[in-house]
Amino acid sequence: MTGVRPRALDHVGLKVSDMDRSLRFYCEGLGLELLRRSDKGPGMASAVLRIGNQEMNLFSDPAFDAPQAVGNSTGNPTGMDHFCFEVGNESVEDLMAGLTRAGIAVAKGPIRRRDGVSLFVSDPDGVRVELIVKDPVVRDRG
Repeated sequence: MTGVRPRALDHVGLKVSDMDRSLRFYCEGLGLELLRRSDKGPGMASAVLRIGNQEMNLFSDPAFDAPQAVGNSTGNPTGMDHFCFEVGNESVEDLMAGLTRAGIAVAKGPIRRRDGVSLFVSDPDGVRVELIVKDPVVRDRG
């Protein structure tokens, strides 16, 4: 057994094609908090967002290529498959209503998991984001 003992997801780093569009999606749409943003030149920026006790870093650069759209006939490129946020909504129906109000379409789900119900959305660059509503017993043990 290794001496490494992972405890939690610390952060995720994403390359995005348009910082403003991605910040609208993650902050206004999904409710993450913008901690800081640094603009480095035309189209080049970085941002740090808070999700619970973790962070997510975004990096934009005009030289980045957006991933191929899901289902594109050119294949299934390698890279990040998805990441998951546990959300504090009372039910998956409540979550879906909030996404609708934010103008975010559900791409897949709801899907019953062993510890809750999840669904998938896609960010502006096609990165799949899983959102899970934990069962009340699981949330209370939290």
